[in-house]
Amino acid sequence: RAAARRERDPAKPWLRAQDLAGELDLSATGLPTALRLSPGRVEVLNTALRWSQAEWRARAPSNPASPQLDLVGELETLDVASLLRRVQPNVGWSGNLSLGGRIEIHSGERLSADVLLDRRGGDLQVTDDLGGVQALGLTDLRLSLGVHDGVWQFAQGLSGTQVGEMAGAQVVRTTPGQHWPPANAPLQGVIQARVAKLEVWGHWVPPGWRLTGALQTSASFGGTFGAPEYSGRMQGQGLGLRNLIEGVSLSDGELDLTLAGDRARVERFSFRGGEGRLDLTGEATLGSAPSARLALVASRFRLLGRIDRRVVVSGQTRLQLDANQLKLDGRVSIDEGLIDWTQGDAPGLDSDVVITPRADVQSRAQSNAQSERSDLRNDPRTDPRTLPAALRNAQVAVTIALGERLRLRGRGLDTGLQGELRISSPGGRLSLDGAVKAVGGTYAAYGQKLEITRGDITFASTVNNPRLDVLAIRPNLDVVVGVAITGSALQPRIRLVSQPEMAELDKLSWLVLGRSPDGLGRTDTALLQRAAIALLAGEGKAPTDELLAKLGLTDFSLRQTDGDVRETIISLGRQLSRRWYVGYERSLSATNGTWQLVYRIAQRFTLRAQSGAENALDLIWSWRWN
Repeated sequence: RAAARRERDPAKPWLRAQDLAGELDLSATGLPTALRLSPGRVEVLNTALRWSQAEWRARAPSNPASPQLDLVGELETLDVASLLRRVQPNVGWSGNLSLGGRIEIHSGERLSADVLLDRRGGDLQVTDDLGGVQALGLTDLRLSLGVHDGVWQFAQGLSGTQVGEMAGAQVVRTTPGQHWPPANAPLQGVIQARVAKLEVWGHWVPPGWRLTGALQTSASFGGTFGAPEYSGRMQGQGLGLRNLIEGVSLSDGELDLTLAGDRARVERFSFRGGEGRLDLTGEATLGSAPSARLALVASRFRLLGRIDRRVVVSGQTRLQLDANQLKLDGRVSIDEGLIDWTQGDAPGLDSDVVITPRADVQSRAQSNAQSERSDLRNDPRTDPRTLPAALRNAQVAVTIALGERLRLRGRGLDTGLQGELRISSPGGRLSLDGAVKAVGGTYAAYGQKLEITRGDITFASTVNNPRLDVLAIRPNLDVVVGVAITGSALQPRIRLVSQPEMAELDKLSWLVLGRSPDGLGRTDTALLQRAAIALLAGEGKAPTDELLAKLGLTDFSLRQTDGDVRETIISLGRQLSRRWYVGYERSLSATNGTWQLVYRIAQRFTLRAQSGAENALDLIWSWRWN
């Protein structure tokens, strides 16, 4: 069966040739002086080339210093999809687009050439990372080059129902003896392009990103071949850029770019993000000394829009950039924000992990081994002198105001952030200065939700090692007890604190159990178990915490009464606010339970109302002495 299958579908060879014959002339020293091929045909990977003349000589008769080439041939077919799949294997090319053309080159004392490549039929499709197939809808594709008497003429043409339309023509004038235009050769030309749907070109952006909108361009060329000058205009409507995974969604974009000589001016470049907008204006020089001066203005612009990462900003910045210097200054304020680490990200590879085909692993490993030492010596993080001039001479002065509506959640922390940070770049190194204060926050530890009464984070130049001064206490107790965090982010110091000062065992008992350690026994087993579960949970939530959150409760416990006859009592409740608490308590051997409504008037005064098995109204005053 295998033999029959090979006969029905034989393996197609990658190289086919017909009528190959030629002559090779060698000099007395064995060097080739001439090569002549008889008319023939070669097919390589579904691409066929036929020639009627192919001759090369080391010296032209009229110009011994210049070689002579005479080539006349025809490109019968070119399978574009197969070629693109080899060049860009990750893009998802497919289709049956076929190109053909002709070539005629005569070089010697003068160069004469006619090269044409155009569409013969078929179309291309692109498969995105979600499996969707998009056809380009090509109806015309043409590239041509003509060289006669020192005049180089380039022409391009592209048309498709999805990709839009593009047409251009350029002329470069040189002397007839030039085999390639020099940098000072004068240039003239025009180009016009219209892209109706940028979505098709979105396959050239990183995975996960999407483009929308339309672009129109009309420009003329001038200047020289080495330093072209442009004059024209580029306009865009309905531009958009989005990435659902990262929470980026820019829409209703507008672009108005003018070109004049070696200068480009951004009259308008804006996007809508949420309820706000982002506007970019400025100009750039495109000549031999490129530079740019840009201004960015944001007005309640939604920078991130994920459910767990939402940032809305306002402010303005200015950027000046050239080959030797970078200058960035401005002020940005966060109007609203939420950074929630509890949601987490999908598992992924680190940024320094690169996946290579199996055949490339060995060569890549050898290359990495050879360059590792050089990379370590030239790492810009270890030597400022290796930085590019623009970064080495960077002048950064950006102020970030956190505003009053920025909230941070995760790893047991839930707090608002306020303050102001200043970003600078002394000596080309990033520096961060300023103070951040935690406002109205809580911290979950030891199975309890502690209130952050003091939370100061101070940055002094270093970005990753700020100074910490945090105090979190357990609320609604007759004493002040909590956790203090000082030191730095890389070397924090954590300790238990209380007021009045007491032994470490007493601090832990008040923090975990909410009472003095006197008389502790089996009645506190449930609470101690809950504290142990919280410690085992580490940075994540304990299973009991997740269950209580789904039930809408903040407290749940089992205890036994003292005395000869012990009763098991179940208690559950919810902290409505800092001062109000509602709870229900019932003995497993009783038919009725007791509802409690507790209002904490001050630190030592509590008003408690009970209804059910027992009805009471109590005013409780507590006093502790050593």
